[in-house]
Amino acid sequence: MDEFVKLESKSVKANGIDVHYLERGVVGAPTVVMFHAIGMSAQIWNAIATGLSDGFHVYSFDLRGHGDTKDDGNHYTFEKLGEDAAAVIKELKLEGSIGIGHSAGGMAMLIADSMNPGIVSKGVLVDTRVGESPMMLLTPEEQRVRIERTLQKRTIWESREVMHEAYRDRRVFKPWEDRVFSDYIEGGTRLLEDGRAELKCLPTTEETFYGSRAKLEPQILLKGLGGEYILLVGDYDGAQTIQDAAVQHLMRETKGFQLKELGAGSHFVPMEFPDLVLNEIKAFIS
Repeated sequence: MDEFVKLESKSVKANGIDVHYLERGVVGAPTVVMFHAIGMSAQIWNAIATGLSDGFHVYSFDLRGHGDTKDDGNHYTFEKLGEDAAAVIKELKLEGSIGIGHSAGGMAMLIADSMNPGIVSKGVLVDTRVGESPMMLLTPEEQRVRIERTLQKRTIWESREVMHEAYRDRRVFKPWEDRVFSDYIEGGTRLLEDGRAELKCLPTTEETFYGSRAKLEPQILLKGLGGEYILLVGDYDGAQTIQDAAVQHLMRETKGFQLKELGAGSHFVPMEFPDLVLNEIKAFIS
């Protein structure tokens, strides 16, 4: 009988940093590696990772600058995220795994596969923008406001409960399932000795990553990938389509590439409809 790992918190040295990850599932089963979006943590995948754990050996990683991964406070670029993803997969001897990434996590996976073709055998990109930066969808004024809001984020709260209460009804978070929102709060904060909660991903770190993404040129960077991919997109204005030049580029540069419109959700569809996303993941990787 195969060993089952319920949930373990671990870390591994890779690419010069201590990468924290959560491990669960069936030892000896096909492996799944999961990468989260900017400003989140490995714990954000809990609902979907748990749903996969009865048939897969699942690893979800904290990106550099996020969660409990320990780094030098520098090199907050998307290229480094790709290097980190490749390095941690190699260090844990998980080459050929199934990869799942939301937003920036999906781009990190694509970069890793471009650098090391076939390091993932199949990849699920959950609303990862594969062309120009999402910032390009905004007007200059909207970009300015978004940057200001990011940098003005409160970094310390009286408690996680106070933060939960303050954030829960905000427009972006209101559609999220309760269990996922709770994982966002818990995974994204550390408790201080006096009980206060501090953000693990600082606003300056978040904004540095966004600045890096604006300079990224995926159609130059992403070539000769070895994996087969599906891009799951939410239902909102500006969502990617199969006609997009960047999507067409990846159809040429991967072993296989398809796009599926989910018909629901925003860019945060895995937080809003985790079961829908889980079912689509299972259909693609099983």
